[in-house]
Amino acid sequence: MNKEILSAFNNIHLIINPVSGQGVVPVGEIRSKFNVLGDRLTVHETLPDLSAKTLAEGAVSQGADLVIVFGGDGTMLQVSEGLIDTGVPLAVIPGGTANVFANELEIPNDKMEAIDSLLNQKSNIRKIDVGCVGEKHFLLRLGIGLEAAMTVMTDREDKDKYGFWAYIWTVLRLGHRMKQAHYHMVVDGKKKRVKGVTCVICNSGNLGLPRVKLLPNIDVSDGKLDIVVVREASLWSAGSLMYHAVKGVFSKVTAHGDRPCYSIYHKQAKEVVVLSASHQMAARDGEDVGSDFPLKVSLKHNALLVLVPEVKGFFD
Repeated sequence: MNKEILSAFNNIHLIINPVSGQGVVPVGEIRSKFNVLGDRLTVHETLPDLSAKTLAEGAVSQGADLVIVFGGDGTMLQVSEGLIDTGVPLAVIPGGTANVFANELEIPNDKMEAIDSLLNQKSNIRKIDVGCVGEKHFLLRLGIGLEAAMTVMTDREDKDKYGFWAYIWTVLRLGHRMKQAHYHMVVDGKKKRVKGVTCVICNSGNLGLPRVKLLPNIDVSDGKLDIVVVREASLWSAGSLMYHAVKGVFSKVTAHGDRPCYSIYHKQAKEVVVLSASHQMAARDGEDVGSDFPLKVSLKHNALLVLVPEVKGFFD
């Protein structure tokens, strides 16, 4: 083990979700990998009546100076809620279905590779924004309409069996039946009405694949929310989103206001209030928040610290 790696941390807590993602979680192998940390490490496992958030809060109360978490995006959100504004950094070992948060931070998707990277490569601490909808938080986004239906209505067994592709199947199954809604919003104090099949208010724009984003200039550290409305469930809209996603892999795009594109509306803001959305459901990071509008969405800038590996250039 490189002596420079994790040497600054003396009270490290590892939280494992033993039922995360597809297949059997190799809890014993994960524990064994971290044995090199010796008595600086305390290991916890979530239980049906013991959440990752509770474990994270307990770790902070025990003086933790680093919390490592193995699990999916739901587990990451729970642990993050226990670490917001504490100054205790988070280290991510992805273990869920899509691992969107890990992809956003360019952390290896393979769990063992991510552990090796954490233990054997230099890392940096990155400050991350955290979204808020009412009193609840999100790391990724608040989805309304089709995006919310995709995350909430995808069957658990399908996610375990097919992973990311289970979500795609849900979109194909529901998309053609999704009617346009009128999204009545107040964006940084100004009223706005946009028509579409889904409205996504993003902290992260990652689509579950490395460097592939909904729109390329969405950033988890810029202090801004990104409002993206897909106007219709059509091949044209899908093609437009695919174009911007692929384009973002190879280029950086400067942030701007309303995107001049018929199929997509895009706006950056500090605060958004969604007044109504034609009876559509809403979900934050895949968890149903119902349709109890208005929904006030805001951002806590740099509220979470995350340990991320030093990343080489894309073509290195």
